Amino acid sequence: MRKIVVLLLAFYTVPIFTQYTSQTYPDPRNDPFSCRMGFPSGVCDPSSVLSDEERTRLAQRVNQLVGVTSSIRNSAPSCSQRPDANLQLVVAVLDKIGAFAGAQVDVEKFANNLKRRYQNYQDIGICDTFVLIVNSRQDRQVFTVAGRDAKISKETLKRAFESNIGHFKSNKFALGLEGMVEMITAAYSNAHIVQVPTPVEGFVQENLESSIPAASQQSFRASAVLTKTQESFEELVGQVPDEDRAWVDIMSIAVARCGESGDLMKSIRSVVEEAMAISVKLISDSRYNGIEEEVETNKDILGIRDSAWKKAAIEWITPLFQRYKEAIRAGGAQVCPALNPHKILTSPNLLLRTL
Repeated sequence: MRKIVVLLLAFYTVPIFTQYTSQTYPDPRNDPFSCRMGFPSGVCDPSSVLSDEERTRLAQRVNQLVGVTSSIRNSAPSCSQRPDANLQLVVAVLDKIGAFAGAQVDVEKFANNLKRRYQNYQDIGICDTFVLIVNSRQDRQVFTVAGRDAKISKETLKRAFESNIGHFKSNKFALGLEGMVEMITAAYSNAHIVQVPTPVEGFVQENLESSIPAASQQSFRASAVLTKTQESFEELVGQVPDEDRAWVDIMSIAVARCGESGDLMKSIRSVVEEAMAISVKLISDSRYNGIEEEVETNKDILGIRDSAWKKAAIEWITPLFQRYKEAIRAGGAQVCPALNPHKILTSPNLLLRTL
């Protein structure tokens, strides 16, 4: 019981008004807890700018939309030797970008340096499909940088922001970011289906209070559909009362995995039981607790969480994967697992809420 209490307190401690540099900002793919997530994802929000519910929903949406692009082969020459190359997208939300006293905040530099760090400073000639969206609340800045081989034009990035500026101005950051992700993933899909050549470095909107010029009339095929989808999403979300949202989220996951044509009740039950099972297992797992204990013991050391996870990767995560990779791959192929009380697959989507 003591371990459970310690885990819960550690998980829900919220850093307030924390400033980050491109070197100290966490990576949601290998340090989800510092990003206020219960599972590796494409969303990081270490300052809790978003609510837990908004953050989880956004992460699920990013995962869903990026997953849709996985069946489209990247058409860039630099990616020709990588048939598995796919869109990579991370949303970085923070309260304020760190800067020296009196120095002007440079969100473009922050985003570009963070993207390079997230990519382990890879050579410029290597296949680059990485897209990073940075939203700094106190700085009132949004910046998107897209890798060359994503083939997403600067005009598209600009339009994605301008189409959602109303959300950012009214502090509805999650809706604004989700709208941008929808447009960007659609642009990626269309670029590689119809082979549209317009690479980009980035687009910045420096002041959300300033006037915004009219968006270009030129658009890609899916833009009208995306606008309609975003409006419908906002309308539907507003109709769901707080007491029902947890179950609506669960049902959304079940429908995303299995559709509505099968046994929906079985799918919903499967999602709930899998989430509960993995949460209980993590809390009682000595290896996971070892990571958390090492972080807590050395909490004053900068980057200790990254170090603890890297150490775990060397000592047991990578060997474990190698030992059971056939079973892991077989489990990963089961997009819509049948309900089976004797075989529970991991489904981390609800880990945050369950913990």
